[in-house]
Amino acid sequence: MSAVGLAPCAPLDIDEQLALLQLRRLPRVGDARCAVLLHKFGSARAALEALRADGAALTGADENWATAQLARATDLGAQFLALHDGRYPALLRQIPDPPAYLFVRGRIPLLPTAGVAIVGSRRCSPYGRHVARRFGYDLAARGITVTSGLALGIDAAAHDGALEAGGGTIAVLGCGVDVVYPTAHRALYERVLATGAILSELPMGAKPEAGSFPRRNRIISGLSLGVIVAEAPERSGALITARCAAEQNRDVFAIPGEITNRSCAGALSLLRDGACLARNAQDILDELWAQLPPHVQSGTAARPGRTGEKATETPAVEGDSARLLQLLETGARHVDTLTRASGLAPAVVMQAMLRLELAGVVQTDAGGAYRIGR
Repeated sequence: MSAVGLAPCAPLDIDEQLALLQLRRLPRVGDARCAVLLHKFGSARAALEALRADGAALTGADENWATAQLARATDLGAQFLALHDGRYPALLRQIPDPPAYLFVRGRIPLLPTAGVAIVGSRRCSPYGRHVARRFGYDLAARGITVTSGLALGIDAAAHDGALEAGGGTIAVLGCGVDVVYPTAHRALYERVLATGAILSELPMGAKPEAGSFPRRNRIISGLSLGVIVAEAPERSGALITARCAAEQNRDVFAIPGEITNRSCAGALSLLRDGACLARNAQDILDELWAQLPPHVQSGTAARPGRTGEKATETPAVEGDSARLLQLLETGARHVDTLTRASGLAPAVVMQAMLRLELAGVVQTDAGGAYRIGR
């Protein structure tokens, strides 16, 4: 069942927060049963009291642990959002098994905004990174919040594109919000935290475990109007997210890739099975148009690269950009080649090439290589 029957209320007092943490930690009280108990008794405190009165063993209902959880959250400026808290994302509350609670760092007002998820392989090709970053940029520039999982590869590129556009982005973690995973993404974590939101259903301090990520994926899709699979093999967590999206009645999109590339096989299978073709951000907007808020429909946010509308300013071709353009004078090159030849950090190269592409100075071919001109 979904939790749509729960009446949203004001932010919970500390006693109710503590009770919910304890209730959800009880054996055999998963998210679905927790929602049933909250609906039946009206509050986590009442549910705990009813279970005690019924003689249920409340092993795991540790108030000291719950108190430590909230203290850690307070220290980090994280917010605790319960399923029956009015600030809890309404779209997520509608899925079959919404998290009983979320810990959120950053901008809570982003959570109910129109969002689209971009997911894909950790071991993606330069083409995959490029299209994920481009879709992230274009959607964020149109006022769409970009959601992903902060993982290596496609996730990181999607977040990076949204941040480059100055838009909103949400990272859903498979660990506690106070744990940076992968550790190599500490800088990206801080960038998302500065202007976006980072959230998890897991307790503070929870380490990443293999079983947490499939569960995490239902939140990524649950927060979103639609899910874009940028590049994914046949067996991929991204396809789990796509399946969750379909079960949640969300739109599923897939970006086409090379038919001989195993990394694209999952996305191609989705297209074969009826997923919406995603050639550019406008395909996404057209499909989701009726669900988009007025400020997006009216085009008050920039439409990158569309005729007659606000275009991205052409960057000054100097410094790192000039060095990279010089390397392209001898022919098309992939970003990995540009990184090695220039000696620049990969993130610096990708950001410079994205700006140059959006300005029309460079473009990419079907294999993801950059070349000068249109």
